[in-house]
Amino acid sequence: MSFFFPSRIAKLATAATLVLALSPTARAAPTAEVAKRCVHYAYIAYPWKPPGSGPMSGDRQAYINDCFAKNGDVPVPKAPAKKN
Repeated sequence: MSFFFPSRIAKLATAATLVLALSPTARAAPTAEVAKRCVHYAYIAYPWKPPGSGPMSGDRQAYINDCFAKNGDVPVPKAPAKKN
């Protein structure tokens, strides 16, 4: 008979899953100005490299995500020193 009547924990878990799935996300999308500023700053801090010139890393994307999390309130980065 317990097959037809799920336990109380199963009901609560199902309800919690539905609430989380239907709730709006806590983090809103950045505005256009914030997105432009963050991408611009990311390319200053981590300049573009031609494909094959070196290993790529997720540093630029991590910088952008951090900038979005701070709503664009980050200091202007300094360009990396040129290597001779």
